[in-house]
Amino acid sequence: MTRLRAELRRGVFGVGLKGAAFCVAVGVLTYVASLGYDVLNHGPNQLFLRTPLDQALPVVPIFAVPYVSLQPVIYGSLVIFLLFRARLQQSAGLSLSATFLVSYVFFAFLQTFVIRPTLTGDDVFTQMVRTVYAGDNPYNDFPSLHVATSAIIAIHWWRFDRRAGYVAATWAVLVAMSTVLIRQHYLADVAGGLIFAFATSLFFLRVIDGEPDEAQAIPSSQRAG
Repeated sequence: MTRLRAELRRGVFGVGLKGAAFCVAVGVLTYVASLGYDVLNHGPNQLFLRTPLDQALPVVPIFAVPYVSLQPVIYGSLVIFLLFRARLQQSAGLSLSATFLVSYVFFAFLQTFVIRPTLTGDDVFTQMVRTVYAGDNPYNDFPSLHVATSAIIAIHWWRFDRRAGYVAATWAVLVAMSTVLIRQHYLADVAGGLIFAFATSLFFLRVIDGEPDEAQAIPSSQRAG
């Protein structure tokens, strides 16, 4: 219980009224910034980024599972950050918001398009892919927001706890793979998403959560060896 209370003091209930208000403002900004996706999800496309390697990759319907896990994991992670690491919630939210807003510039002026395959199977995973296709037009591809947002969350989990960071990084890799293996994106979109994720996360982590890691906080004279 003592450790739990100590952890909670680093969350929204331990940062004072102004800090809590900033957390709420960042949460609202993140949600509002995410709303532009549907508005811009239409043609005409200006770029077509498919490569021969994209064409050679198979369609693997089971990867629809990590693909559709994105929103639950993001929202759950932000709630945990809010309760236990207010600064990480602020940094993650601002990173997500900045990524959304800059991506919208590409969607508006350099719109891309993905050719989707004809699906013939009737298994549960193929049905999941069809559901994804039905709910999302084949535009807004570069950069991949699935890749960018999952990587942002993984980077912040890495800052939260190294063990959880490994799990989050594995999940983010599966999400990135899913985007090309169910033909929602091309490889160029994945690269763009990763660039956005690291650029925004490293910037806001430095600005908002500039505290050193625990290992770095220990004076060298006190470290073993």
